[in-house]
Amino acid sequence: MKEQSLRQAFDYIQKNKEPFLRDFRTLLRQPSVSAQGKGIQDCARIVKKNMDAAGIKTQILPEKNGNPIVYGEVRSKSSSKTLLIYGHYDVQPVEPLEEWDSGPFDAKLQGKKIVSRGAADSKNNVTSCIKATESFLKATGDVPLNLKFLFEGEEEIGSPHLPGFIDENKERLKADSVVCYDGDFDETGRPKISLGVKGLLYVELRCKKAREDLHSSYAPLVDNPAWRLVWALNTMKGPDGKILIKGWYDDVEPFTPAQSKLVGKIPFRGENYLKEWGLKKFLNAKTNREALKKYLMEPTCTICGFKTGYIGQGSKTVLPGSAMLKIDFRLVYNQNPKKLLSSLKDHLHQHGFDDIQVKALGFLEPSRTKPSAPIARAAAKAAKIAYGRGPVVLPRNPASGPDYLFTKRLGLDSIWTGSGPPSAYSHAHAPNEYTTTDDFIAGIRYISAIMQEYAGTS
Repeated sequence: MKEQSLRQAFDYIQKNKEPFLRDFRTLLRQPSVSAQGKGIQDCARIVKKNMDAAGIKTQILPEKNGNPIVYGEVRSKSSSKTLLIYGHYDVQPVEPLEEWDSGPFDAKLQGKKIVSRGAADSKNNVTSCIKATESFLKATGDVPLNLKFLFEGEEEIGSPHLPGFIDENKERLKADSVVCYDGDFDETGRPKISLGVKGLLYVELRCKKAREDLHSSYAPLVDNPAWRLVWALNTMKGPDGKILIKGWYDDVEPFTPAQSKLVGKIPFRGENYLKEWGLKKFLNAKTNREALKKYLMEPTCTICGFKTGYIGQGSKTVLPGSAMLKIDFRLVYNQNPKKLLSSLKDHLHQHGFDDIQVKALGFLEPSRTKPSAPIARAAAKAAKIAYGRGPVVLPRNPASGPDYLFTKRLGLDSIWTGSGPPSAYSHAHAPNEYTTTDDFIAGIRYISAIMQEYAGTS
């Protein structure tokens, strides 16, 4: 009976490929840039419309001072088990605009490629969840288990208001496990399942001296805020990649034997990444295996942008009046972003940089789920059903997301997975982001199979 229901859903997906793709491209054409506040409300309404049409009982729930949650439920006639599915409908800014081959919200078809901001991260995955549910309901009249959907509009800015929403809606969000359907494929072309994600501390550092930019001849007389930030940065991280802030590594927990065993099974063809990025070698790693371990296991400190003085064409001899930079710190289990923000501020004070203002823009705690969790086992079986091959299982995703809200606040097992080209190739967060029509349809089958397989776990 289980196999028959999934087969019926798969048949429905195959017969409705074209309307599914049309709805996907319609969603892509709607901007939803959370960092800039563009198109969020309209995008939430389109997501709700698609969910309503699929047979999902849906509400748009406001987040206080934030972007709305699109929340939906479907009750199963045949199961008491509940799966909570998380995703996000917001996208990254499109800049630099001049590097796009077509309009970033045109959802242009280039052969089998669909080029658009959000095509790979993560409107493809949101649409897949909706269409998988529709396929079960329309083909069989039921879903394999109770389903709850939480699609937020702030993931790309660190989900600042989601913790409050989770705390206020614990009863509404009761479930047995969680699937964060916001992932991509491994670079070998296999589905990828992450048993946790890195955390994040995102900060902005500012320094202001003169009231305005000055003639650079005044350099002997006036403090340069750009140099102040550069000197501060030099105290924070060494050339070997190690973060020099006191106590930064105190709470880092090493991988368990089970997690380390998973690392040994991960295929990592580093030469493919290097070719895609136009590089000759990895930073501070001599082998693929060494690079993989650093990628998964180490905290990071990354300058994301630096703005000061004159950066236009030609020369302009100025002494900047102000300077600003943005940094993200990726965190591993069990580092706490708020504790580390305090460490950062103490560090700057102790090194004589009280003239630098620190503004926190995002906090995400790291998360983890055991490899033996039923939802992890179910997803591994689903990958074989949908793709004919087993998944690559990561003990930790090197990217970040609000997974800790499900594992720590709600106390649930949670996996991070999804469909689409590897982020290194799909240009997620970059110009010419894309997925393919085949990957999109396969992603619907994959989440359908996860629903079916998890319904049968004990």
